Amino acid sequence: MAADDKILGFIKKGTCAALSIALALGAGSYAQRYEYMLGGENISVVYAQDELDGHKYVASSSGYNLYVSEEDLSVIIEDKTTGARLESYPTYDDQKCNATWIGAMRSAVVMTLISANDDTKQADLVNDDVDKKITYTDTGFTATLYWNTYKLGVTLEVSLTDEGLTARIAEDSIKEDGDSYYIGTVSMYQYMGTSYLDDKEGYMFIPDGNGALVYLDDKEGRFSSGYSALIYGEDVGFDESEVNTLLLDRYNTISDPQQILAPVFGIAHTDDQIAFLGIVEDGAQRADINVMPNGVSIDYNRSYARFILRKLYTQPTSNNSTSGSLHVYEADRSHSDLQVRFKFLSGEDANYSGMATSYRQYLLDNGLVTKQDVSYNTRIDFLGTERESWLIGTSAVVMTTADDIRDIYEDLESSGVTTLMSVYKGWQAGGLYDLPITKYKADSKIGGTKDLTALIKESEEKGIKIYLYDDALLINPDEQNATFNVVKKVNKRRYEYETYKDVYDTFLYVTPSRAGDVLDDVLSEYTKNGVDNLAIAGITNTMYTYTYSGNKYTRFDTAESYKSTLDTIYDSAELVLETPIASYWSDTRAFLDMPLYSSSYILEDVEVPFLSIVLTGIMPVYAQYMNFEANKKEFFLKMVESGSFPSFYITKESSSELINTNSCDIYSSEYSSYKDTIVSYNTEFKALHDKTQDAVIVRHELLDNNITKVTYSNGVVIYINYGDTAQTVDGITIDTMSYEVAE
Repeated sequence: MAADDKILGFIKKGTCAALSIALALGAGSYAQRYEYMLGGENISVVYAQDELDGHKYVASSSGYNLYVSEEDLSVIIEDKTTGARLESYPTYDDQKCNATWIGAMRSAVVMTLISANDDTKQADLVNDDVDKKITYTDTGFTATLYWNTYKLGVTLEVSLTDEGLTARIAEDSIKEDGDSYYIGTVSMYQYMGTSYLDDKEGYMFIPDGNGALVYLDDKEGRFSSGYSALIYGEDVGFDESEVNTLLLDRYNTISDPQQILAPVFGIAHTDDQIAFLGIVEDGAQRADINVMPNGVSIDYNRSYARFILRKLYTQPTSNNSTSGSLHVYEADRSHSDLQVRFKFLSGEDANYSGMATSYRQYLLDNGLVTKQDVSYNTRIDFLGTERESWLIGTSAVVMTTADDIRDIYEDLESSGVTTLMSVYKGWQAGGLYDLPITKYKADSKIGGTKDLTALIKESEEKGIKIYLYDDALLINPDEQNATFNVVKKVNKRRYEYETYKDVYDTFLYVTPSRAGDVLDDVLSEYTKNGVDNLAIAGITNTMYTYTYSGNKYTRFDTAESYKSTLDTIYDSAELVLETPIASYWSDTRAFLDMPLYSSSYILEDVEVPFLSIVLTGIMPVYAQYMNFEANKKEFFLKMVESGSFPSFYITKESSSELINTNSCDIYSSEYSSYKDTIVSYNTEFKALHDKTQDAVIVRHELLDNNITKVTYSNGVVIYINYGDTAQTVDGITIDTMSYEVAE
């Protein structure tokens, strides 16, 4: 291959340029670097060598060289500008590693296998008898792999692009020819970007909540396990009900961990200014993200996605749940293409900010999110009616009527608050938990259907949108017939969601097809009455495997069904979604209830607003309700830092009225207690938004002394001080627990 085929793509054939070539060997084992004079400007590029550390040169893109080892298909990615590398295998001699670990570290494809006697073992490209047929392409290679001992095979397709690398295993290439071993999990390039102890500066990115980082320092063996979580949340079709520790045998005091809302992960080597963002493009519904700091079994840092083809579950042996059960694996594996895209980042972009901005552009380029109107509105949600137990059945607890909302709007308008949006919960006949909603019929206690419709239209004329809330996932068996169309787990047992509340202690899940039918029917009633503002919850972030009428349906089926339903509603109505997973971001005009924190796992070194960086300026992003935050000052600054809009959950009546309802955890909501805060927040956040407008966040930096610096695309810079003393940065003084804006 000629030298000019291996240098930067913009030095094209026929370019008229004076070239001054000075050969210099890069530091360590970096490739040879040349300097070119192009148009009067010195340009340094790295010339690809035929071989690099036992890896054969394969292909080049405009920014990177790709090398591969034919023995184990491990790869080296080389930055053509700096010579910095990302390797998919450790280059260190770690005496702790046995053959199994070495196989996992070096192999491009690693599988866990399930045997006929339910034992599991690892299959890799180092320790096993594997037939390999490698075919090179213009952008990479295709490797057909077959494990002779296990009679299993896959085809790995690797392609270098201008922005990164894709690793793919097509569904139709997966072979299970024997009857002794089956594939449990598959991962590709588990050790991409790996490092040993603290040999590299930087961090691993975890998509936990809004985002978190694990530094690449020496953890000194403090952690026995790392982070592992299923993309888009746990699968209730397999998971057994947890035994919760209850306070006074009644109150669940343990908060659920944050979900993974986007199928991403990453590693940044900040000292070498090179990083990658991993995006699970195919198979995410049945994959998990694993982030393992050094000291977890071995002294290497690694972050990767793992595809789950078969899961273990408990199958009762009789109708009597106490008589025994068996642990069994799925007979049929999941069926999907498996693909991970590694987007490489260099220079000043080789950090979590660069990962977030790169992901934002990826979403926009692929139509996975669309630019929305990001005009500022304070979000004030209302609770209409709830239910408490009575002598026979339940009785209504009225918290906020349609007239109450009118009065609150008028009162706020007189105080200068005119930019509002609201979600109305518990508006339906039967109250908040009369689910599913099957018709457009408002509770008479709030004024009835006619008055609710009038309120929505009156508010619309004033520029205020009221969205009717609908949890489309749940069915309340105490209020509606739940004999049919409910979700059963893979063991054929009905899934039950325990609330640990007094009035309604158990809810069920409506099947995806039934949820779609109900939403389609009620949507026609909404629009017939001139109502088209809907807020959907439940199905927006819940994905599961289930059985129905003797058939098994996977998370892929669930996701496809929900996506189809939301697409239809989005085309017919003004739709906003509550904490939606990335699959549904193209179906919402706003993101409701963005988590501003992570799960605060002990291995996480610092939280970062990754998702907020991705979406702020693309769509309105509303934080979770500030009513229920213990540290309201810090939460306020978190909203400033992330570009989120404030949200309040409001009732006209005192929240003490809810003590005997399923909303008993709403301990502070009375409008009279929050009016001044609403007015104050509206003034401050509107003024802030007037400066940022529809700009996006292009850089987020964690500086010393508890200072965070956020830079927007229009040049606005916001400094936030979380410390207990005033600080001066870039000539600007920021008071303790405060922020300043520089334009």
